[in-house]
Amino acid sequence: MAAATATFAQADAAHGDANALVGTWNMVSVSPDGDQVKWILAIKEGADGKLAGSLKSDEGEVEAKEFSVSDGVVKLKVPYGGDFYDIEVKYVEGKLAGKWSGGDAQGETTGTKAT
Repeated sequence: MAAATATFAQADAAHGDANALVGTWNMVSVSPDGDQVKWILAIKEGADGKLAGSLKSDEGEVEAKEFSVSDGVVKLKVPYGGDFYDIEVKYVEGKLAGKWSGGDAQGETTGTKAT
């Protein structure tokens, strides 16, 4: 899941939600048994117009397998525990909300902008 750090890039920075997504996000993913995994998502726009960023947690840094933004929906794959977990969150009214899934498990993921 997102208990790791990832680096990613995205080509669609021209989309209207891109500027709203840029910044640092305090994220929380909830496991099936109710445990909360806190992590940080940082999104930046590079000089080439691509969105780039990183996921950070207590467990270190790991590259994301995929990253995309379309119509305010951010999707990425994060390695965790030997598997890749899908994260899909939508930007709505200044917040990110969605889900994570991987293996036979899934749960909610939410985020509030820190900066």
